Amino acid sequence: MRPETIGHRSVRIPKLMRLVDSPVGAIEELAALGRDSRFLVVHAGAASPTGYGETLVRAAEQAGLKVGEAIALSNTDAWAQTVRSAMSEQQPQYIVGVGGGRVVDVAKVAAAHAGSDFVSVPTQASSDGICSPVAVMVDDSGRPRSVAARIPVAIIVDMAVISGAPEITWRAGLGDLVSNLSAVKDWRLASKSGEPYDDFACLVSEAAALSVIDTGVSLADPFFREKLVRGLILSGIAMEMAGSSRPASGSEHLISHALDTLLTSPHPHGLQVAVGMIAADLIRGDDVTRLVGYFRSVGLPVHPRDLGIPMETLVAAIRQGPEQRPGRTSILDGVTDEQLDRLVLEYARL
Repeated sequence: MRPETIGHRSVRIPKLMRLVDSPVGAIEELAALGRDSRFLVVHAGAASPTGYGETLVRAAEQAGLKVGEAIALSNTDAWAQTVRSAMSEQQPQYIVGVGGGRVVDVAKVAAAHAGSDFVSVPTQASSDGICSPVAVMVDDSGRPRSVAARIPVAIIVDMAVISGAPEITWRAGLGDLVSNLSAVKDWRLASKSGEPYDDFACLVSEAAALSVIDTGVSLADPFFREKLVRGLILSGIAMEMAGSSRPASGSEHLISHALDTLLTSPHPHGLQVAVGMIAADLIRGDDVTRLVGYFRSVGLPVHPRDLGIPMETLVAAIRQGPEQRPGRTSILDGVTDEQLDRLVLEYARL
């Protein structure tokens, strides 16, 4: 009997990824996509702390590009509909999301609904959402949910503007990226129960996370910041390869999502994910000594108290974690009181 033939596969990845150092450089890269194309720039308008969206629109007009604009102030379905309405009126070839994670997510969701090409121009490096095929949207009740979107056809990062983002956004991006190592462990665990597993998506995800683990680095170092941006982009590509968020979202993300519902004022996603990663590894029985040392060297939270979160709230988030995404196998499934008691004791030693 002939063995089953395993063929190659095709994966959508961005055709352009550029790190530039000025709005002029960003416009040159947009023009490279098609000088005769029409662009719709989605940004937060006057509410933007950087004003970069408005800057790009003016620079594009001066360069002779066909450009329109749409305002999106939050990642809600209503704002996504506003962007879709602007798309219907202007008929752009490219949707350009300029801003933080919320604006980028609204733009990528609107582009996905219309089957249009999306260009990501982030002004923060706070998550791998700058390149992922997944978006976080908020429903009418204020509850966030992950939805399928479209991976960008191009990513243009102006390092001059993104470097001015608050340091906490860089720490959040770092926490989100490093947590891939925990997500991959959960996916391997799920594969033992028959869930399809993608070796190459995990390879890319782990490589992206490991690229930034160096206890001798400073988050303020421009070279390290470029490495972090590239790692976040690779993390998004890993999700596109997998066809899901599996290589970058596991138990640590479930804990963070649960914390979002338990805390009056949730902390940045990447910081909560960092705490969730330590908790998940302790539940697994892994030695977290090196990870804890690294987190402390770069200013990532280790203990829930580092974010002002009571231990009982973290325990409640661990219990509620599986409810955040039913059917997604993780180390949190079936966690016992004994395991949680041991977790509290382990934290006392950190």
